[in-house]
Amino acid sequence: MGLFDSFVGAVKKGIAEKCEDVYKANRDRRFGGKTCDEWLYEEKRVGILEDSDFSAYSDFVGCYIARLRGRIVYVGRAMEANNGGFRKRLNDYTRFSDSGRKHMSGRLMHEHSKELEISIIITGSDDEGADIAKKLEPLLIGKFRPEWNKQTNVL
Repeated sequence: MGLFDSFVGAVKKGIAEKCEDVYKANRDRRFGGKTCDEWLYEEKRVGILEDSDFSAYSDFVGCYIARLRGRIVYVGRAMEANNGGFRKRLNDYTRFSDSGRKHMSGRLMHEHSKELEISIIITGSDDEGADIAKKLEPLLIGKFRPEWNKQTNVL
């Protein structure tokens, strides 16, 4: 392993550890009346990223979880209920333009779009739901430590 790879690994570990600390400190905190683990009971599997029709979720916001061969590799959030919600955000990874692929995680989502199993956690359909998703995402990252999440806004 080269010096650059070691540095990148240390940076990734630091962010993952920070999110893990945030999860541990806030796992019992309630957002929208539920803890992080209670929100996970709301998780709904919707299918393979490239093959799924997310139009039924156009008006909803929340967090999504991407699994590759059963392993959680990415956690993200859809924040704009009035601009396509989950449908728009998840389709960003599969469409021709590269709007959803400016970061490495987006490129990896695109490259593996035929293999990624997507689950969603609907937190609402308005600004309050978006706020809940914003607070829930770093907790999910801290709980699962997905390898494709490099950065996040912590609480």
